[in-house]
Amino acid sequence: MRFKHSLLVLAIAGALSACGGSSDSSTPDNNTGGDNTGGDNTGSTTTVVTEGVITGFGSVYVNGQRYGSDNAAIAVGNSPAADEAQLRVGMVVTVAASASNNGEDPEAEQITYEESLQGPVAFIDREAEQIEVLGQTVIYDDLTEFEETDLDTLTVGDFVEISGYVNENSDFYATLVELEDEETDIKLKGNVANLDTDATTFTLGDLTINYSTAQFEDMSVEDLADGLFVKVEGETFDSETMTLTADEIENKEQSDIDEDTDEVTIAGIVKNYDEEAGTFSVNQYDFVVSDSTEFEDGTADTLANGIIVKVEAVLDGEQLVAEEVEFKARDARSKVEGQVTDIDAEAMTFVLNDTTFTVTSETQYEDESDLDERRFTFDNIEVNDWLKVVSRQDDEGNAIALKVKRIEEDERDGEVKGRVSAVSTEGMTVANANVTFDENTEFEDDDGTISLEDFIALVESLNAVIVEVEGNYVDGSLLATEVEVENVSGEGDDDDNGRPDNTSKAEFKGAVESIEGDAVFVNGKELRFAEDAELELNDEEVDVVTFIEALDVGTVIEIEGVWVEESYILVKEAEVENEDDDGEE
Repeated sequence: MRFKHSLLVLAIAGALSACGGSSDSSTPDNNTGGDNTGGDNTGSTTTVVTEGVITGFGSVYVNGQRYGSDNAAIAVGNSPAADEAQLRVGMVVTVAASASNNGEDPEAEQITYEESLQGPVAFIDREAEQIEVLGQTVIYDDLTEFEETDLDTLTVGDFVEISGYVNENSDFYATLVELEDEETDIKLKGNVANLDTDATTFTLGDLTINYSTAQFEDMSVEDLADGLFVKVEGETFDSETMTLTADEIENKEQSDIDEDTDEVTIAGIVKNYDEEAGTFSVNQYDFVVSDSTEFEDGTADTLANGIIVKVEAVLDGEQLVAEEVEFKARDARSKVEGQVTDIDAEAMTFVLNDTTFTVTSETQYEDESDLDERRFTFDNIEVNDWLKVVSRQDDEGNAIALKVKRIEEDERDGEVKGRVSAVSTEGMTVANANVTFDENTEFEDDDGTISLEDFIALVESLNAVIVEVEGNYVDGSLLATEVEVENVSGEGDDDDNGRPDNTSKAEFKGAVESIEGDAVFVNGKELRFAEDAELELNDEEVDVVTFIEALDVGTVIEIEGVWVEESYILVKEAEVENEDDDGEE
């Protein structure tokens, strides 16, 4: 078995050699940049390669490590001579760096970013927290960054760029979703499947690739084979047949790691796990587990396909031996916003809504306030700052900040997520935030709308209930317009990405595929309308007959409903915004 790495390493290793750097077996702490100098090692360097999400700037933070970027060669997409200003929080990048053993941060020699997927949005499923682009399922969560758009404004037909991790079934976990106004090229990565050399086609997920006129890079047409990891680009896309005519196909398999590479740190989704052999893959890198491999936030038994991990490894011969595997469960259990009341620089904590949040080296930062400070980190947080914080709870009960955004007071979303306490008919506390109810507050569980009394009974009868609240701020409290039960056990009924396993509620936006009598089909799902369904057509309430008569194939419809015996969706609410006479929505 041969263990692979990118061509980038070969280029960097040559550059470091030309600069006179030498390899040293001692490695600095990736999280702290700690001083590992020993005796005469002051002038020695190590070669470092890392791949993961950008979490902040000043210079560039990736996988919990700050990399100096002043002298780095930066490539973004098809631009080989980009600059740091083109990088975004949420981008998955590959960094090749040199680290001196004097306690200083590594210096990036090269930073490379390529989008994972780019194309039009075909379907948005808010309940499942996923969108579909080019037949590929893209999963998002509270930590996904949205640039130039958000979940409220994103709509079917929007052209987006996705950065993230590719799963073995060609699904994507999105770390960044960015709205593209000028790009028209369709791009995606994945493993070749169903290769048909007679028809000159293969598939990536549900997308058929016609490669009859494609140009090939780092490969020839004869190299095409099922399982090969490739990047495909093209402009001609047939949405009815889900076929992309490829203009260019690039081999994205890894080449051999340069023997002078000292450290490799890769974050991504586990694939090809072989428990007996102790081997697995992450982002096309192959790793082997040894008796000395350490596991953080989990054990060896936690390792499985589909799990997000960060792996620190060293090269032993041709094998990447995992020294540490850290499980990166995206189990964001709390989402709050409020004003900072205290900061402890030594403990790396801040207080918001009477909750003490601890930041780590991997906390994600963004400044959306009027200050718009690109190099916003914990050091820039001040008392009275307004923040949005996504967090989880560690084994000791500490609130660990996963994502921190600075905002203006009037930019608060009115959204809170967390564990319910002190519930009454007047309101409740969610993640230490005060939430109030009025006669217009709606309550929902997995099966649809419930009464306030049923909600209170649910909270009081169970050990823990996680809810997501939407509302408006009135007199310092959040007046809830909608309260949705996210989890009713508090015992971790989440899937691997931290999302509740809800199966009966449906909430999505998509284009009508066909209309058969009273049934409407969207994205392969059959919709039937309840007699008392709340239906809006261009902001006007209409009855079921009028609503269905206004639909055509291609009409974008947004619905809320419930699954009935897993065979069709009974629509409780639906909305259509047709274009007006001026062609504007």
